[in-house]
Amino acid sequence: MKRPLVMVIVLAVLGALALWLSARDRGTTLSGPLTDFAIADTSSVDRIFIAQKDGRSVDLRRQDDGTWTVNDIYRANPIPVRLLLKTFLRVEVRAPVPKSAEANVLRVMGGAARKVEIYQGGDTPTKVWYVGHATPDHNGTYMVLEKPGKGRSDVPFIMGMSGFSGFLTTRFHAKLDEWRNSEVFAYPDLERISVVLVQHPEAPATGFFISLGEDGTPRLMDEGMRPVQVDTAAAQDFLLQFRSLHFEYIERNLSRSQCDSVRNSPPWHVVTVTDRDGAERRIPFFHKEPYQGQLDMEGDRMTQDVDRMYATVDDSVLVVVQRLLFDRITPSITTLER
Repeated sequence: MKRPLVMVIVLAVLGALALWLSARDRGTTLSGPLTDFAIADTSSVDRIFIAQKDGRSVDLRRQDDGTWTVNDIYRANPIPVRLLLKTFLRVEVRAPVPKSAEANVLRVMGGAARKVEIYQGGDTPTKVWYVGHATPDHNGTYMVLEKPGKGRSDVPFIMGMSGFSGFLTTRFHAKLDEWRNSEVFAYPDLERISVVLVQHPEAPATGFFISLGEDGTPRLMDEGMRPVQVDTAAAQDFLLQFRSLHFEYIERNLSRSQCDSVRNSPPWHVVTVTDRDGAERRIPFFHKEPYQGQLDMEGDRMTQDVDRMYATVDDSVLVVVQRLLFDRITPSITTLER
């Protein structure tokens, strides 16, 4: 066989092999950079999946009404979700990683980077960020971009965000408690409130009802449904507290049996809000023990926490609330009487 014919055959085989390998590549590393991290239209982002190397993950999904859920179970906290969307929009390349440092940066990222899948409709992410550690000056974040169907960049970049100094890693985490909505009561439109019932099981005579007429006039009744003269200003101040009340944190320091013991104990207060559509939200509050060794102003050991109390919300999870805020919605009827 003549030499030119052999060369033609070899080239044809190599070409076919290259095409076959290319067709099989569905997300391998590219021999080059990808730099278009940003999402120009964040309103089209409908799902964000974040996974950590320790096995934890969170799945954030936009609902038809514009709210977000986490792991298809809980309402998501809108504040950190908005922060992610803002990051997607304003992220920018600060600098390439020096060639001499690329291998070490990729090695560290391989053990600790967070994977962030960004969806804009459909079942396949449009972009995948690998969010690594901070630069030595803590003003940049090492990241790698992958575009499904095209591949993953083999070059990391130092990323930042316009108008922001610092690193971005902490925004992308899989701590479920921090993604959950912390609302206890949220009635920004007070006209949506129909009735508020406040009960004090330890002192039943101090409980009360407040109802709002169509004209917004508050009416006060004791627990026996007997009308009581109301201090209108005090009643309006009371109702204003329901615009936005959040718990401080979910109690994770107690054992399951200890949490059950709190939830099964008689509540200290119970607040029930009924809206104009008849939807009811009932929140029981419980005494909280003081921190170990906590003393009062006289140096005596406390018997209960004077700054915080427990509450249960939605799925009966035990949360801690600040009394500075929640004492305002659990007063005695005498504070509202005229």
